[in-house]
Amino acid sequence: MRQKYQFDGMFQRAAPDLPFRYLPFEVPPGTKRIDVSYHFTRAELAQPEWGADDVVDIGIFDQRGTDMFAEGFRGWSGSSRRNFFITPSEATPGYIRGAIAPGTWNIFLGCRIINSEGMPYIVHVSLDVDQNTSGEVNTSNDPRGYTVAAPATGGRHKWYKGDFHSHTVHSDGYNTIDEYAEAAERLGLDFLAITDHNTWSHFEEIANRKPVGAFLIPGEEVTTFWGHANVWGLGTWVDFRATDGAAMTRTIDWVHERGGLFSPNHPKQGWPWEFAGAEGFRVTEAWQGVWRFFNDESLAFWEERLRKGRQLIAVGGSDCHGLSPALQPQPWPLGTPCTWVYAQEPLSEANILDGVRAGHVFVSEDPSGPFLEYTAECAGRSYMTGDTIEAPEGTPVTFRMHYRGPPEKKLRLVRDGELLHETVADKTEATVEFELPLDRQCYVRAEVRGWRGRPERGEVVHVLANPIYLRRL
Repeated sequence: MRQKYQFDGMFQRAAPDLPFRYLPFEVPPGTKRIDVSYHFTRAELAQPEWGADDVVDIGIFDQRGTDMFAEGFRGWSGSSRRNFFITPSEATPGYIRGAIAPGTWNIFLGCRIINSEGMPYIVHVSLDVDQNTSGEVNTSNDPRGYTVAAPATGGRHKWYKGDFHSHTVHSDGYNTIDEYAEAAERLGLDFLAITDHNTWSHFEEIANRKPVGAFLIPGEEVTTFWGHANVWGLGTWVDFRATDGAAMTRTIDWVHERGGLFSPNHPKQGWPWEFAGAEGFRVTEAWQGVWRFFNDESLAFWEERLRKGRQLIAVGGSDCHGLSPALQPQPWPLGTPCTWVYAQEPLSEANILDGVRAGHVFVSEDPSGPFLEYTAECAGRSYMTGDTIEAPEGTPVTFRMHYRGPPEKKLRLVRDGELLHETVADKTEATVEFELPLDRQCYVRAEVRGWRGRPERGEVVHVLANPIYLRRL
C-alpha cells in the first residue's frame, strides 16, 4: 500500500521561522520505504553572484525527534537533489539507511531568501507500507557505530601529504568515494578527508570499502548560511542548525568534548565566517583552492587571531567537487593546496589528527611542493612548527628554514604579523638560519612567496607554515 502526503507552503523574506521549517508526517508500522520529492520557485538573477542565490534545502529526521544534536537525523542533501529515498538496506547518498520505525517523522527545510519576496515550495512524501507486517522493526542493519581508532604508539614520525576538504556524490560532488581515493593516490597524496555537507552517510562506505587508493578520513562540512566549517575525528553527525554565535559556540564545544577538531572553512569572499563571538575553534582553513582566490583574506583571518594570542592551527583544503573527466563545477582541483602533517607511523586517522593538534603542519600549493621544514633551536633543544619555546628572557633562538622548490622564491619569517627576515633562495634547495633573542611573548611563522604567472597580478604564497611560539619564563 502507498500512503502519501503533500505539503504546500511559502517562505517569506521576513518569515519568523527562517531559516528552518519542519513538516511532520506519520510513519505507520510496516513502512518499508520512504520516498520524498520537492520543488521550489525563486527569483532568477540575470547575473547570479557566487553564493547569492535564493535556495530551499531539504533533509529528514525520524521519530527520535528534531532537537539539536538529535539522534533522529537521517540525512540532508541541501538543494543538490530534488528527490531521495530511505529503506532499511539502502538510501540515496546523503541519507542514512536503516530501520524505519513508526512514529512522527519530519521533513525539514532550510531557506536562504535574498532576492525573492516569497519562495513557494511543494513537498511530496510517499510511504511503501506492508499491512501484513507484525510491526516489529529490525535494527540489525543500522549503520551507526563508527568509531575513531586510538592512535598507535611508539612508531617513527614522517611527513604525510593530504587534502582536508573534498565533496563526493554523498553531497554536491560529482564523483564517488573510490574515484576520489584513486585520484588522490595518483596525485601523490597520502590521505584525503571526505567532508560532505551536513551528512555522515559517507562514513559507513569509507569504513567498509577496500583500502584502495589514498587513505581516507571521514569528516563533515558543517554548512550554514553564515559560514562553513570542517569537522574531523568524530564517528557521528554534527548538527549544522546554529544560527548565531552562541549556538555555534555550543556546537564547537560539543565537537571538542567528543575529541573532534573544528575548523572554519574559506573565511573569505563567497562564504565568510559570520558567527560573531564563536571563537573556540582550534584549527582554521587558511588556504582553500589556488592562492589567488582571495586567500589573502583567509590568511588575515588566521593572523588576526594569532596576534590576539590564539595558538590557532592553519590547514589547507581544495574544496574539490569534481574530478576530470566528470563535471568540475569550481576551479578547485584536488590537492590544491596540499597540507603536510608530521605524524606518527603508521598512517591512520588518529595519528594524522594528532599531528594537526600539535600544529606540526605546513601547507604548500600542491603535492609536488614546494617543501619547507621550519624548525628552531633554543638552549640545546630542537623545536618544529607548532611547538612552544619557553625560556628566560634574552635566550637566543635560532630559526631554520630548509626549503626545496623553484629558485628565486622569498623565504620569509613573520613575527606577530610583521616581516622579521627575508632571504631569496638562489637554488632549488636552500637552508636559511636567523637568530633572535627571546625578548617577548610572540609567534614567528614561516612562508614562501614569489611570482607566478603575470607579474602585474602580484606575488602569491607558495608555502605557509604554522608558527613557533615564544614564551618567557
